[in-house]
Amino acid sequence: MSHDADKEFDGIRQADNKLPLWYTVSFIGTLIIGLVYLLYYHVFTDWSQASQYAEQVAHHEEQFPGGSPVESGVVGNPFRGDAAAIQAGQETFVAVCGACHKADGTGLVGPNLTDDQWLHGNSEQEVYTVIMEGLLQPDQWLQQPAKGPMPAHKASLGSTRVWQVIAYLEDHNQNIEVPASTE
Repeated sequence: MSHDADKEFDGIRQADNKLPLWYTVSFIGTLIIGLVYLLYYHVFTDWSQASQYAEQVAHHEEQFPGGSPVESGVVGNPFRGDAAAIQAGQETFVAVCGACHKADGTGLVGPNLTDDQWLHGNSEQEVYTVIMEGLLQPDQWLQQPAKGPMPAHKASLGSTRVWQVIAYLEDHNQNIEVPASTE
């Protein structure tokens, strides 16, 4: 294939002009900035994706302390009647559940939690399961993340904080059934 500087097609003449100076300077400047960026972040600093992830995990654990999980073999709420746990449960309820159930539990988008009408069971274990696993409609079962009328709080709260919330609810609603062996 020959290189002709003065080709002409359909009345359009092709010339072999030099690139404008601004174009060449922009290209070389981009290369220099890219090289400086590469050296700074990958050679001269200890920044890495793994360290950034570790920082984010530490921040999350500081913000949402899970504590040690309550053993699943425990029958009933281990925090029932514990004033400190009820206070912690109230703080968690207001912060996490208040948007749907109102801060006082009388219901907004979510159902009222202070009356004797319970939609998905009123035993401690049923309430615990609903909070931990959430509620999904059949058409939402395969969505990731799952989005339904009641989100699952297993990962965000953990069993300890969920039992504290249930202790708070039990303190304000005597209609939650307590297992006979723990009364």
